[in-house]
Amino acid sequence: QLFLEPESKYYDDIYVQGFSTSMPHDVQEKMVHSLPGLENAKILEYAYAIEYDAIYPTQVKPSLETKVINNLFTAGQINGTSGYEEAACQGLIAGINASLKLDGKEPLVLRRDEAYIGVLIDDLITKGVRDPYRMLTSRAEFRLLLRHDNSEQRLLEYGYQVGLISNDRYNKYCEKENNKNKLIEKLKEIYITPTAIVNDYFEKKQISLLTGKVSAYDLLKRSEIDFNDIKVLFNIDIDLDETSQEQILISIKYEGYIAKEYKTAKKFQVMETKKIPVDIDYNIIPNIASEARDKLNKVRPETISQASRISGVNPSDISILLVYLESRKN
Repeated sequence: QLFLEPESKYYDDIYVQGFSTSMPHDVQEKMVHSLPGLENAKILEYAYAIEYDAIYPTQVKPSLETKVINNLFTAGQINGTSGYEEAACQGLIAGINASLKLDGKEPLVLRRDEAYIGVLIDDLITKGVRDPYRMLTSRAEFRLLLRHDNSEQRLLEYGYQVGLISNDRYNKYCEKENNKNKLIEKLKEIYITPTAIVNDYFEKKQISLLTGKVSAYDLLKRSEIDFNDIKVLFNIDIDLDETSQEQILISIKYEGYIAKEYKTAKKFQVMETKKIPVDIDYNIIPNIASEARDKLNKVRPETISQASRISGVNPSDISILLVYLESRKN
């Protein structure tokens, strides 16, 4: 389907939506004039395509500094991504890490369970790309942790550490988090029993009745209960904005699932702490599969966790690598 979209109500330019092409101008003329109703159309601007070179992102460190040239940081489409948010977030990280390196500080590397930026960069440097990379949510294994409502809890502290967050904003954030934690503790300390009045309230709202004494915190785990019910049932005021209340509700209602995801992420973090020496010679490690050896030599992963995510490197190869590193350490 093609759509003829007016560009303005003041002049007659029409955009042919869905007619993407990068053919030569004479070919475009014939294509447009072949469309019913556009036989005499005048082309004011021809369609075009952009071609650009890209480096192999497996030659880039997690900090976005290249492995080939010290102090050279690359970001954006040159690393094999699209030119949208994927390019922008790399520019942010590369700029931060270039600044940190000038100050002699450790680079900022976001984990896969901390940010979609972490997923994107790790995918690029570990797996490489054949087509322009897009950051789809399906690429992240910890989507339950990478929510929009907890972005401040995940990233604001890093922003403050690298100088992107003002003291005023940071102090307000700390105050808000402190107030949220106080409310959570209060919710755990106040209880309700199934009295006639309480049961009547539950029946009117068509909520299953209580079977015994329960805290406000546990009551909020029910899908049909929100802070409006808590205010009525416990006769308390909640002096938090709606955003903070929503954050608390999500953390309580999905507590079990979130805890399970954090537990899995912790296992990955342990693997991230197991560093691989930069001078390691994969060619002298016996019993590693040929494909794994080739991939490890190309990517040169910095940690065991990164090595385990390389396509073609199997769990058995990781086990052999761990044994080798332990023997080398001994």
